[in-house]
Amino acid sequence: MTVNARGIVCAFGLVIAVVAAAGTTPLAKGARAQSVAPSKPASEPLPPAVKAAFSEAYPQATVTRVMHEKVHGQEQFEIESLNQGLKLHANYKPDGSVLLIEQEVATADVPAAVTAAITARYPQATVTLCERATEKKSTYYDIGLKGAPVDSVQLTPDGKWISPKPGK
Repeated sequence: MTVNARGIVCAFGLVIAVVAAAGTTPLAKGARAQSVAPSKPASEPLPPAVKAAFSEAYPQATVTRVMHEKVHGQEQFEIESLNQGLKLHANYKPDGSVLLIEQEVATADVPAAVTAAITARYPQATVTLCERATEKKSTYYDIGLKGAPVDSVQLTPDGKWISPKPGK
């Protein structure tokens, strides 16, 4: 299926691998360029503040993995989970403050402006994944593509390009 007004076929999981392989996060270039080494086993329990914040925000989520990391000197906990059948990754500071939320989205949840912008730039592309991310109170959509000169794109909900930059 090509990207068109009928919608976007969504899948998840690849976006994190694509972003990690590129050495960046979509809004903060180079944010993952430094090595990210888990400092504690993945099975270690969450601090009470993180557990409470996650449970309050996603009461139906099932945690599948927890990683304790240090990124750019900042300690954080990454929680991988399933929330109502969709994959969800959430990064928190030890005090329970949210750093980043990456959530798989259903086709109906991708704004028409995002779909239209992708169709206009890459009319032959096939969508391989879609996710909504919130970082520093900004929301963007990360869409994986096949048959385009890029593997993934990031756009704001109103269809403005974050990456690649317009004209590229």
